[in-house]
Amino acid sequence: MEKAQRASLIVLILTVILVFMPAIIPKSKFEGSGIAIEYTDTKRIPQDLCEIRDVEERKMRFLHILLPLVLKSNEKVISQRKAIQEIQKTSWWMTKGEKLRLDQIAAEYGIDADVPDEAMDALLERVNVLPVSLVLAQAAIESGWGTSRFALEGNNLFGLRRGKGEGMVPYRQKKGSVFRVSVFSDLQSCVDYYLWNINTYPAYKELREIRAASSLPYDSIVLAKGLEFYSEQGQVYVEKVRGMIRYNRLKTYDQYYLLNP
Repeated sequence: MEKAQRASLIVLILTVILVFMPAIIPKSKFEGSGIAIEYTDTKRIPQDLCEIRDVEERKMRFLHILLPLVLKSNEKVISQRKAIQEIQKTSWWMTKGEKLRLDQIAAEYGIDADVPDEAMDALLERVNVLPVSLVLAQAAIESGWGTSRFALEGNNLFGLRRGKGEGMVPYRQKKGSVFRVSVFSDLQSCVDYYLWNINTYPAYKELREIRAASSLPYDSIVLAKGLEFYSEQGQVYVEKVRGMIRYNRLKTYDQYYLLNP
């Protein structure tokens, strides 16, 4: 066979391989540095979590329960953020459907939508994700790794409070302090509310400003600075969150995403 013919044959073989092999090779759950997991909707913290004597095993069980819930909450926010960005591209010619969608998101995040361009700028500072490691760290601290009474009985993983009215009453309150701890129907609704709370409550404006000045992937250690008013402990609490992230290597979970969001 002449060299030209052999060369043509080799090119033909390589072409066939490149065209057909991707369909033959099974797709990996790994995309780049990300790791995909299936969504698991765990409604409540299992009662037997507290019975696990091995501390590391108990921690891992808690993290595996919470991880897909956090990813799901972030996915909801990503969807809303993308909707805002798409509307913003053609804001000069907004359809009725787009205006309705914008009004709905603005109402959810407490933004006045009368001036759409200003509303979208304000929304993009609020409608954004949090690093998974930051959420996991706060949940671990506030719920005692899922073993607190509020977590087990009220699906409240973040110590979220409310004023007088419905909710769980803490056994101990400071004199003159009147509050109740929020109760949620399931864990997912708790995580959703927590993320909304961080994205809307005035006390966390600094966190949102730090995030807005940063680029993806957001650094949980840096964003933790904006949690000074989450606890009466102030800066001590910020360092506690940072310590939780570092000691338990929670940044590992920042690379995860849902396989079918």
